[in-house]
Amino acid sequence: MHSVRDSSSPNVNNESIGHTVERLEPGFSRLLLSSVLVLLAGFIDSIGYLGLGKVYLSFMSGNSTKLGIALFEADYALWATTGTVVLLFIAGAFVGTLITESWGKWHLTLILGVECVLFLFAILLSLLFHTNYIIFPLTMAMGMQNTMHQMVAHADVGKGFVSGTLFGIGQALAKAVRGKAPVSEWAVLALSWFIFVIGAALGAWMLVNSGLLLSLIAALLFLVLVIPYVVYMQRLKNG
Repeated sequence: MHSVRDSSSPNVNNESIGHTVERLEPGFSRLLLSSVLVLLAGFIDSIGYLGLGKVYLSFMSGNSTKLGIALFEADYALWATTGTVVLLFIAGAFVGTLITESWGKWHLTLILGVECVLFLFAILLSLLFHTNYIIFPLTMAMGMQNTMHQMVAHADVGKGFVSGTLFGIGQALAKAVRGKAPVSEWAVLALSWFIFVIGAALGAWMLVNSGLLLSLIAALLFLVLVIPYVVYMQRLKNG
């Protein structure tokens, strides 16, 4: 195991440290990964809402509200669908956490791999049965993805919890004004929210112009392309 050295020490040669994840993360690597995660979350949420019966696949606050309204209106079909989505999101978070705690240094790669399998299953369901039940594997994938969140400039980002992100912006701004938090904290949270919105816009555009199937294929390819970068990150961190 490599010992931690104080970079402020005059005996430390900065050039000998190399490009480690710790050096990349504050300025680039964790921020990039978290941005990719929220972009995909916005993309999938938009597809779920516009193309799959107005159900959110990453944003469970909206689904919880819908669940209560469906219960009040005795719309048990909607209640059952939305309730199942919420349960599968929890199941995804459960599985993702187990993978994180059991697989150690390679957990991010494994989570992305399982996500890809779930997306592929959703695509096959769409091809073979043309059913809205594809929301179920997609929701579980989003629950798993939320376990990949990252800490960037003291901000916890990479999750699809938009309300929490907006609250965090206000909280971080108040702390920054009082000198108790860096400006970068609220800025990173604001960037995360903005990227989520961009992802939702891209999802809506893709769905309208290319259809559901191609939108899902695009999301799967996007995930596949992220895997080599995550492998690279983890090799640096553990090498």
